[in-house]
Amino acid sequence: MKTRITDLVQDCYPEDIDIGEFNEEITLRILDSVQNRLGTNNSRPRRIRKLSRALLLAAALVLVLGTAAFAIAEYTLSLRKPAEDEELVSGFRYEEVVDGEVRNSEILAYPDAGMVFSFSCPEEQRFTPEFRCFWVPQEATEGITDEQGWTKRLFCGSENEIPYSITTIDYIRDGFQLILNGDVEIIKEEYLGDWQILEATSDYSSLAYQTYDRANYILLFDKTTGYLILISGESDMETLEHIAYEMEIRESSIPRPEYSGGPAIGLIDLARG
Repeated sequence: MKTRITDLVQDCYPEDIDIGEFNEEITLRILDSVQNRLGTNNSRPRRIRKLSRALLLAAALVLVLGTAAFAIAEYTLSLRKPAEDEELVSGFRYEEVVDGEVRNSEILAYPDAGMVFSFSCPEEQRFTPEFRCFWVPQEATEGITDEQGWTKRLFCGSENEIPYSITTIDYIRDGFQLILNGDVEIIKEEYLGDWQILEATSDYSSLAYQTYDRANYILLFDKTTGYLILISGESDMETLEHIAYEMEIRESSIPRPEYSGGPAIGLIDLARG
């Protein structure tokens, strides 16, 4: 005898109930959280792909059957364009502790800052992320992978090569800022499950210091772990997107670097970060 899901759930709620409009982001977030609590996806690499209709249906059923909602502490990535009257974007690269006292050290200023990415973190990660690529436009000239292809950095930039850079950002903490210089334009911002994906392009042609006239960037930020992967290059955005959609990301066994201070600041510009 065949049993249909519709037969199983038909008496779970009145026919005239209004469950509201379907929200894909909330549905995926609840599904992922339930899986994490059940321990069904802790060891599975996270691939940046849109989930199947079957998986979305399963998540929708979780909502319909009345699964209790619970608070989810999230890491956040926000961005702002410096105001025209803002004299200087600056911050401390790191802080030091002397005799138990935190002292600011090495202030850095970025007069050419075109976009500021800021982070809030409910807690610091215990381990750093790593990734492996199933497609790149050309073999990397720098970066070491293990036997299965996992790594923390790949770079291709020799003459007659297609330049690109893929790297993990391992020092994210609460209040941290990343700077992208030049005339920056955000091309796309979207969410796929727990991933916040930002695409940006920067025009460096008016800057005194420049390695490239223009470069493209994709930031992959996992809101549940605070992991950040940066893909950049002179290649067109479609090429960088192809890299992003053909990669997997997971937690490595490498402990997160220890820092003793508060907010810090850094660069993500290609060939300068």
